[in-house]
Amino acid sequence: MAFLASEDFIENITGIIHKGTQQHDQHCDLTVSEVHRITGAGSLDFGGSEFRPATIEKITPKKQKPDDDYGWWDLGKGPYKIIFNETVDDLPGTGIISPHDHAKQSGLISDTFLISPNENKDKLSMNVTVSEAGCNIKENARIASLHVLKK
Repeated sequence: MAFLASEDFIENITGIIHKGTQQHDQHCDLTVSEVHRITGAGSLDFGGSEFRPATIEKITPKKQKPDDDYGWWDLGKGPYKIIFNETVDDLPGTGIISPHDHAKQSGLISDTFLISPNENKDKLSMNVTVSEAGCNIKENARIASLHVLKK
């Protein structure tokens, strides 16, 4: 099994902030659009009729200086849901979204997940847990990577 070259799937991604920075040989970086704090418990059952998603609360980024173009999320310890700027449509293979190396080094703990071929994902998201030390995330920061496996 091998990864596709990013040039073979980059056209299936919309919402890219800066293609020259985000596109790499075999993956594309995904960036932060929104951050939500997970505030309440969800519910899971076998059949799905009693499923309830966890409740979330959107967090507004704060600019450090009034003339800054972008703000920061100053995240304390706890669980969060990150919404990406990018969306995917009809990937030519199975997509794997995993944390960006910088996200791991900054102390974020996050999930990795798969996107099936031909699956449209218009609101891609990733759950993260912030350690006791906290984490500061700037708007549009590269936080995850998308690799696509060849069919």
